[in-house]
Amino acid sequence: MMPSILLLDCSTDLVGVFKRQGFDVDFGSMGFSGGTRYLPSQIYEKNIIIYNPCNFLRDSTGGYIAIGKIKNNTPEYDLGHLKNHILKGATMLIFVNRVADDPNKQHEAYAWIPFMPNVPFTKDQEAIKTHFSYPEFLQPLSNTLDLDTPVMQKLVVPKEQIEFYQKVGSFVPIFLNRNDDILGLYIKIGEGRLIILPRFKSNEDIIATFLNRVMPKIYDLGIHANIIDQFASPNEKIVKEKIEKIEVVLQKATETLGNAKEDLETAKREKTNIVKSDPTAALILSYFETATQQDDVALYYLYKIIDALEKKYGGEKEAKQISGCNVEWNLIGKLANESYADIRHAPKPGEKVKEWGTTEIKSCFEAAEKIIHSYLNTLFSSSKDNNNGDDES
Repeated sequence: MMPSILLLDCSTDLVGVFKRQGFDVDFGSMGFSGGTRYLPSQIYEKNIIIYNPCNFLRDSTGGYIAIGKIKNNTPEYDLGHLKNHILKGATMLIFVNRVADDPNKQHEAYAWIPFMPNVPFTKDQEAIKTHFSYPEFLQPLSNTLDLDTPVMQKLVVPKEQIEFYQKVGSFVPIFLNRNDDILGLYIKIGEGRLIILPRFKSNEDIIATFLNRVMPKIYDLGIHANIIDQFASPNEKIVKEKIEKIEVVLQKATETLGNAKEDLETAKREKTNIVKSDPTAALILSYFETATQQDDVALYYLYKIIDALEKKYGGEKEAKQISGCNVEWNLIGKLANESYADIRHAPKPGEKVKEWGTTEIKSCFEAAEKIIHSYLNTLFSSSKDNNNGDDES
């Protein structure tokens, strides 16, 4: 028997998509996103509940709507049955999205779920697969490359609560951050379960993956297949072969992408090491940073960039020739010399300088960036030449 599914605060388009695929699916809302709570049937009539809220509705004052102001279109249906329903075997798939900037409202959007951990704010740019052993059927939901980063919430469960979960079922993180905070979680409680996931690049794709690849394993749908299910039509065979080929390509692409991302991080570290090890690069970057922090004397520090490069190369002519930034060089020199009585020395406090408009200052910053990039590029050209020389020897 196909499990019955309730999509709570998911896209209404999914209902039609999944019904056409043969799933027993209904749509409902808890009311946080739209202001009206709607349940199509008693909660205990649904085997699987998928919750994917997108936002917390704001009221006319610009704040968030109070829970007491949410209209209930189905007062005859009681969420109080949900706890026992989970204990008896129901499955909840929960996506923890950032629905409000107010942590109290963020909490309210998920506090109605039995056994739900706290969801304080975080901002993790990187998530990693857990080192714990979780059920194999969760594997399709555990790809870190599919996550939408930064992950905006973590899951916090008191120690005594974890011990309780482990006593009556299991408690297994799916995703962690580098601090070992939990970002995704599987809780087996009684005969039921909560699968709590962070936001993905496409939660809808993950829902489809769950229904097609995870749900059949949770409910052993293949074991009790009738004779029609066992028979594969010609079209089914074609589609299955197509899927198998796509999965092979996808697996290779995922591995290639993962390797490329690792190579990119290595290249970034190498870049940083090369730049930091060069005294002139460190000096001109320091000047540029100071210029961004001191608007009133920004031109002086931008000028110090070209001054440092002229000293590096033995003169203005040589520096311009190597950088290929004559126009930018002349712009900074011209405006700086017209601004200060003695450009070779930092302006004294209170010293009168010629003020330039934001357009001119912006042009000088852009010119300085181009000059700096040109110089940094020479560091890597030298590194490449050295590498080539090593190879030839």
